[in-house]
Amino acid sequence: MNKRIFILFSVILSVFLFSQQSIAAAPSNSVKTMATILNYLNHFPNDDEKEKLRKIVNSKKATPQEKIIATAIINLQHRATDADKQKLSEVISDSSTSKSAKSIAKIVRGLRHKPSSNDKDVLKKYMW
Repeated sequence: MNKRIFILFSVILSVFLFSQQSIAAAPSNSVKTMATILNYLNHFPNDDEKEKLRKIVNSKKATPQEKIIATAIINLQHRATDADKQKLSEVISDSSTSKSAKSIAKIVRGLRHKPSSNDKDVLKKYMW
């Protein structure tokens, strides 16, 4: 009887722990917004997209790293500025940056006019 209770407890605990990891790994709304904008980007964001990005920059919910990425996207003119590339590199190397934000930062840092097909595959994972 004790063995069955132990096994049942172990199964329940495992399910709980793994479900928490998948929730924690879900991209933030800021990352979803940036991924969507980048997926359809052609040279630079339009005015409506810039407004959405400004909301991220001014948001209390967005992380400092997400605000840096959003600012770099606002500043895009076919590619990121040198100053933004430096900040994006810092975001990428920051151990507190989420995996999804690091992925977006890498795409913005390496962007040339629009995302590559490989970039779009990554972005689509974070859009929904």
